[in-house]
Amino acid sequence: MPSVHFDHVSKRFGATTVVEDFNLEVADGELLVLVGGSGSGKTTILRMLAGLEEVTEGMIRIDQRDVTALPPRERDVAMVFQDYGLYPHMTVRENLSLGLRLRKVARKEIDRRVAWAGDMLRLEPLLDRKPKQLSGGQQQRVAMGRAMVREPLVFLFDEPLSNLDAGLRAQMRIEIGGLQRRLKTTTVYVTHDQVEAMTLGDRIVVLADGRIQQVGKPIELYRAPVNRFVAGFIGTPPMNFVDGQLLREDGSTVFAAEGVRVQLPHEIADGTGSSEVVTLGIRPEDLTVDSGDSTDAPADSIPGRVVLVERLGGTSHVHFDAGPHRLLASVSNDRLPEVGDSITVRVRAERVHLFGGDGRKT
Repeated sequence: MPSVHFDHVSKRFGATTVVEDFNLEVADGELLVLVGGSGSGKTTILRMLAGLEEVTEGMIRIDQRDVTALPPRERDVAMVFQDYGLYPHMTVRENLSLGLRLRKVARKEIDRRVAWAGDMLRLEPLLDRKPKQLSGGQQQRVAMGRAMVREPLVFLFDEPLSNLDAGLRAQMRIEIGGLQRRLKTTTVYVTHDQVEAMTLGDRIVVLADGRIQQVGKPIELYRAPVNRFVAGFIGTPPMNFVDGQLLREDGSTVFAAEGVRVQLPHEIADGTGSSEVVTLGIRPEDLTVDSGDSTDAPADSIPGRVVLVERLGGTSHVHFDAGPHRLLASVSNDRLPEVGDSITVRVRAERVHLFGGDGRKT
């Protein structure tokens, strides 16, 4: 049974539509991530669910109850904001208990919930400190604890890690994911960071211009994107794209562009037409770099010249030119080429993607 249901929800500000015909069910206990760039509508969707924005059209249900017109306090949701929203003059204990005190919850119950959240989030030594005495990660845990003590039906996270440095973001992703699995509370999480989406979400909703592009498990979006937008948005480093056309040669289908030729497996080429204009998508990790020039490259190889090597430790990024196209290979070789070297780049042809002129996968 879905815990949250969006039924043809739209939001307009004047003549501008920011969310259009949004239909989605969030299962009970699921961690669903809304991901997209600036202006994609993800935060507006979250705010409509929280009751902070009015719905222009459609209906929102939480636990089968129509909450579309209800004020935030009657929706049984708890929200964690990007800026933490802690009261600087209150201690951690007071920040955690404030919402419960305003609802006139019994003191014994307040103490129980605060102690439970403090133990769950490792905040016990910090309960009598003020927010200014805490690190960014500790403040974020307090904000999470304040939501937890509400014991809501739904947790809402609005880009909660944006203000943290890279190392702390990675740590907090682990903590949020582990916490949600322990609590099993339905969670809707908004982020612009696809790494957060891939590592946290049971399912991901990719948004662009207020519309759903694709919904699925992280690996589904990575392996089988439905269009070029999703293919380019999901995956780090992002997918390479080359515009070209399909040719029939000796019973095989070849993708051809200046400096790039790839013989395609039948299962990918089936259903496409000769001379069809398409975009080839190749993930950087599906390219293997071999040193040395090749004047007679095999069907699954691309000759190139190295323009930049980013040495990142276990994995490195090799940027190279293939004709007029700038491509990127993600490699783990101990011996890396140097800038200016001629290389041969082998393609895992069974992993390539083809997109038509409308951006949809062929």
